[in-house]
Amino acid sequence: MKLAAENWDIPIVVTTNVQFFESLFANRSSRCRKLHNIAKSVIIFDEAQMLPREYIRPCMYAVYELVQNYGATAVFCTATQPSVEKFLPEGAQLKELADDPHGLFEFYKRVQVKKAGKVSDAELIQRINEQAQVLCIVNTRKHAKGLFDGIVDEGRFHLSTLMCPAHRKKTIAHIRERLKSGLPCRVVSTQIMEAGIDVDFPVGYRALSGLDSIIQAGGRVNREGKQEKGDLYVFESDSIYVKRTPAYIQQGAEVAKMILRENEDPVSIKAIHDYYESLYGLQDQAAFDRKRILDCYEKGTGELDFDFKTAAEKFRLIEDHTVPVIIRYDDEVVETLKDVHSSEYPAKFSRKLQLYTVNIYEREFQALEGKGLVDLYGDTYNVLNAPNYYDKKTGLVIPESEGGEAIFFDG
Repeated sequence: MKLAAENWDIPIVVTTNVQFFESLFANRSSRCRKLHNIAKSVIIFDEAQMLPREYIRPCMYAVYELVQNYGATAVFCTATQPSVEKFLPEGAQLKELADDPHGLFEFYKRVQVKKAGKVSDAELIQRINEQAQVLCIVNTRKHAKGLFDGIVDEGRFHLSTLMCPAHRKKTIAHIRERLKSGLPCRVVSTQIMEAGIDVDFPVGYRALSGLDSIIQAGGRVNREGKQEKGDLYVFESDSIYVKRTPAYIQQGAEVAKMILRENEDPVSIKAIHDYYESLYGLQDQAAFDRKRILDCYEKGTGELDFDFKTAAEKFRLIEDHTVPVIIRYDDEVVETLKDVHSSEYPAKFSRKLQLYTVNIYEREFQALEGKGLVDLYGDTYNVLNAPNYYDKKTGLVIPESEGGEAIFFDG
């Protein structure tokens, strides 16, 4: 089974966008040996709006090649369909699978988006505390932590990528239990809550961001249709942390702000179409192939003279500027780390330790390392050695240092 999973030599394969596309553009046999199994297959891309803008042209050209010349069928699934046709070769045909997309949108509409205007952190905390069950999603980790600290203790939860996956999984299980039992449940989260997590809140708050993120946040409100309509309040924050929001999120937020102003119903196919048209219109075509990947295949000589090596080096959906730190979260990881110490091949434990890994920026790692808070296990793994630097509710505590704010995506 392990060999079949590595080679995709099995009827159904579940993988990530990163693994799929980086394998297609790879030039090493270890990454390429599975690619022949894609021929004549059905490829389903879930949450298609998550394809990164700066790589979307080479990604779509690769999918077109598989469909056109290798008998594959590609299906894009999303509630917020981006305008991908403009990134395909001229003449490429797209087909809508739903008979009545507008009717389906209306039938499944369980939430209404309300514009809350500018809201201070103090006012937002007050609103959250007044609700028994409520979800609030913001754009940065520090903003989430700051809001969480102001919420009443009973039934409060925090979610961000500073928590290791095992910790997040346990927290989400507690959240579901309290929601189901009708107990107080107030959650402050980063965008990680939008990644397909199945929860159902009666009301939600979303810091202004791209329209796709706003709609994904709405999918966590009234998800089971217990109310006629749930409320999602979109607010502009005056928090100091907003100034540190990454530029690409700010750009999406500005376009979404315009769409919210011009559309009576922002949760509609028209609004989504207008959003992507405006967002893509802000940039020239070069921005959608930022690393100029396609140039490696288009030399204009008319011959099969492709620069596979350069394309493989440039194509990185997730730029690896982070350092993994292992957290001693429970007894299982403690026992695994003992095995790492005694093993001649410590790298073989990497997959098992993923559940206990937090990825942080190099400057954040240096802040931990500078205080002597990290041990090196098996010359391979950085392990946090100070339990008081991992909070049981909010995760890894980064020592104070100057610098910007970062957002991390899991997947």
